[in-house]
Amino acid sequence: MSSLLKPIELAINTALAQDPETQAKLDQFEQRCIAIHIKDFNQTITMSVRNQQIQLSTNTGQTADLTITANALTLAQLGSNPDSLFSAETDINGDVQFAKQLRDLLDGFDFDWEAQLAKVTGDTLAYPIAHGIRQFTGWAKNTHQSMQQNIAEYLREETRILPDKSQIKDYMTDIDKLRADFDRLEARINRLQGSN
Repeated sequence: MSSLLKPIELAINTALAQDPETQAKLDQFEQRCIAIHIKDFNQTITMSVRNQQIQLSTNTGQTADLTITANALTLAQLGSNPDSLFSAETDINGDVQFAKQLRDLLDGFDFDWEAQLAKVTGDTLAYPIAHGIRQFTGWAKNTHQSMQQNIAEYLREETRILPDKSQIKDYMTDIDKLRADFDRLEARINRLQGSN
């Protein structure tokens, strides 16, 4: 994993150099550390900022201000969808304000993967590779959503573990009735106590 980090670090810092506004925002992250735990690989990467440069490492000895835990696909989508940082698929521990600053930074960062690839592979190969990455990401996202729907449907219909919508609606109606009955009972008790 550590051998893969240097090219990723270089690509990110090269892209940041072309976006001076976002790079300047890195000053607020100076000397701070984010631990990124990739659940499906059981791997933790630390990210820190030194002199407006991102530094990636597998050294987990550094104390993290913020820990982000998610699957690789969810983490990969943070660049195109920064709000997913606060989704159910992502666990955040530590400085929440720091997490909001990170989301805002990602939101303003326009990382052109195709342009970065073109520098390495040339224009001829850059488009098909970038197109393939986009297609794979879209396929993975659709497959993930479809799998979630199928599992939920199986749990509802086959195993009866999850309630269906009508059962949830009936349950919520019963709760509302119970709450109304309790309010009436409480009012009646208060009236009876007041008459004594």
